[in-house]
Amino acid sequence: MSYKVIKFGGSNLQTVNDPGRCAGIAEQYSTPCVIVVSAFYGVTDKLRQAAFDAADSGKFPSGYIEVLTDSCFEHIKLNIDDDRVAADTGKEVQALLDRLSDLYRGIHAIGELPLSIHDSILSFGERISAVIFNGVMVSRGLDSVLRLPEQIGLVTDGEFGSASILLKESAKKAGKHFAGNRYFVVPGFYGVSDEDKITLLGRGGTDYSAAALAYLLDASSLDVWKDVDGFQTGDPKVVSDPQTIKRLSYSEAAELSYFGARILHPRTVEPLQPKNIPVRVFNVGSSSGEPATIIGPEPDNGYTSPKSITFSRHFSVLKLKGPGVGIKPGILARAAGIMDAAGVNISSVFTSQTAICFLLQSGDLKKATRAVKVHAPSLISDVETINDIALVALVGEGITKRHGVAARAFQAVAAENINVEIIAAGASTAAIYFVVKENDCNRAVMATHSYFFGNERQTLLQHHSDLTSVVL
Repeated sequence: MSYKVIKFGGSNLQTVNDPGRCAGIAEQYSTPCVIVVSAFYGVTDKLRQAAFDAADSGKFPSGYIEVLTDSCFEHIKLNIDDDRVAADTGKEVQALLDRLSDLYRGIHAIGELPLSIHDSILSFGERISAVIFNGVMVSRGLDSVLRLPEQIGLVTDGEFGSASILLKESAKKAGKHFAGNRYFVVPGFYGVSDEDKITLLGRGGTDYSAAALAYLLDASSLDVWKDVDGFQTGDPKVVSDPQTIKRLSYSEAAELSYFGARILHPRTVEPLQPKNIPVRVFNVGSSSGEPATIIGPEPDNGYTSPKSITFSRHFSVLKLKGPGVGIKPGILARAAGIMDAAGVNISSVFTSQTAICFLLQSGDLKKATRAVKVHAPSLISDVETINDIALVALVGEGITKRHGVAARAFQAVAAENINVEIIAAGASTAAIYFVVKENDCNRAVMATHSYFFGNERQTLLQHHSDLTSVVL
């Protein structure tokens, strides 16, 4: 039985009319079809803020519960015409809201927010939207059922906030819950640990959970619906003439997502690549019926021209200095272990004989600096920090093996009198990246994009396979 897995994100669920529009898109697919949904737009952030308010300031968020309740029942009223289905959906939603209120009362009483309760509270955005979306599907006369991650056994490693899905363990349970030629609606963004604790999959994790389901069901594709035209050669908010990229390899999509392109969660391709399951990115506003971007296996020769320039702001550098610090055995491992114990994620590492540079998210810089100074003062002679920097990445399969690509990128930046702070290549064959001051970021992106994709744009190797023909 051939499944398709489709995903609707929060950007597709911004207004009260959007659930009906997305259900209309889903209805065009032949069954069996698994529909993975995010929370309604903005709900997750408000759930988080209400939880922090309840724990930190001691204010029970009754006002937010009332606003959320009104919004949920407005969605039901405007999207579900069948009175019986509307009543059943309302009961399910109210039960979720009551459980959510109980959690808020708990953290309000103890004055703190445990990680397990934090993850549980934030999962309610997806749980509520999935119940409402399934009600919309049923009200259209479709054979649609709700399946929850805790029911199907979407098992994670148990790490709160940013868990990994354990595919082999999940495969033992998931398949039997998707029997029958029908529609299945699943809330994204979370899974369950071996101890049956709710664990989130990280910001944007609905893509990742949808990809895991595609793997578990041997789906023919993962179709991601967005409100933009797929991946582009540059951010349209920064460059003036971005072009849609018709075809990307798994590695290219992962690098673009990691370095700032917010089309997919960076881990989306992980479950799909072993089974060569393609990702098809659609624009809900397009009438063509064609995917904007298709993501699949690498080209046969493993080499392409640069595909896109992307960037990520709000980085900082922690530089550990000392004679021979970059080549003495054990220092890098010790410093990395200290930061890991402090809960700091290291984005990249650059070493020389006299310094080790850690590229970190700006919000982690103070925590990392404090941890290293406390736990490893004997390893280093000085600690230096560099703030307000941005990372710019040129992405294309095999570009690190092509002569002159990096040189031309840096020439384009140098022509704008922009200083490159750090250069890195080789960690991935699909990306060359460099660090500039944050206030130079836009100019660096525009200069590089203009060189590679402007008036003298090189032809991108955008092969159209038979996957380009869309069969819903």
